[in-house]
Amino acid sequence: MEVCPNCFADKELKGYISSSTNIGICKICNSDSVPLLLVDELLDFFQELIENFKVSTDGEPLKSKIQSNWSFFSTHNVGSIILNDILPKISTEIQNSEDLVNYTEDIIENFSYWEKFKDKLKWSNRFISDIGYLEELGWDGFFNTQFQLKPSDELFRARVHHKSNLKVYEVEEMMCPPSNLVGGGRANPLGIPYLYLSDNPETVLYEVRASYLDELSIGTFQLKEELISVRIVDFTEDTSLFQPTNVNQTIKSKLLRDKISRDLSKPMRRYDSEIEYIPTQFICEFIKVFTGASGIRFSSSLHTTGKNIVMFDQNMMDCKNVVMRKINSMNLKAIEL
Repeated sequence: MEVCPNCFADKELKGYISSSTNIGICKICNSDSVPLLLVDELLDFFQELIENFKVSTDGEPLKSKIQSNWSFFSTHNVGSIILNDILPKISTEIQNSEDLVNYTEDIIENFSYWEKFKDKLKWSNRFISDIGYLEELGWDGFFNTQFQLKPSDELFRARVHHKSNLKVYEVEEMMCPPSNLVGGGRANPLGIPYLYLSDNPETVLYEVRASYLDELSIGTFQLKEELISVRIVDFTEDTSLFQPTNVNQTIKSKLLRDKISRDLSKPMRRYDSEIEYIPTQFICEFIKVFTGASGIRFSSSLHTTGKNIVMFDQNMMDCKNVVMRKINSMNLKAIEL
């Protein structure tokens, strides 16, 4: 059986198949004039991939389990055809794409430990943590999805004016407050200032929870030119499942980052305790120490098309200018609970 790039959604695998010089019609997805590759040439990868799943009566179909976290195949039907051809050719107890499966125990322990660890940080051992066990799990190598922030990239930060007719804030007033005035946030601990930014001006309006008729100062920030670029750990990037080596580590790191990303994006409600932010504060410090990255990027839960960037050291950034804006409309919607 032959497959083509259109059989898959995984960008790395699509690129690999696209290098084939065998052009024709794909009998799986019916694409015409496409590169074709014998599926048997992917057996080593699929052997390593399928080894990360076990048959489980309370699991979900193999094709669905792969798709739910990775969007690996172009469609569920294509996934079934390919998996049902491959499974008899490799060493596995899984017989077809409809077999109910779960991840293997080592993977489940790895990403589920985040929930256990959050409780420990909040209610048991806040300062003497399980660093040794986290290293044993491999967490110190799981934050390598990074991007380079460059001086040409524009980021934004807003401050709400709590009185009418105030002047626009000066550029220095758009930076972090002094350490003795810094409260705890989703990324920074009490007294340690991190600079919270967004990738577009609209997202910052949601992040500061601006209300109708509020006046705001919005600053434009850029990395200092002498830094050239800095590394930022990216919780928004899709990780390709098709890797030349160690699919197990790829799965573990992706599932863990997804869990942490949801907690980073979760907005704090008025009645929530700052204790809820201790686990994500810890993971940011863990990233800062173990990866040497200068910040993190994660999706905004308040503005679905926006991304937030947290810089661990505000001195890396310059506020280039500040403009005044006023909220003239709102679009609130209540849902039934």
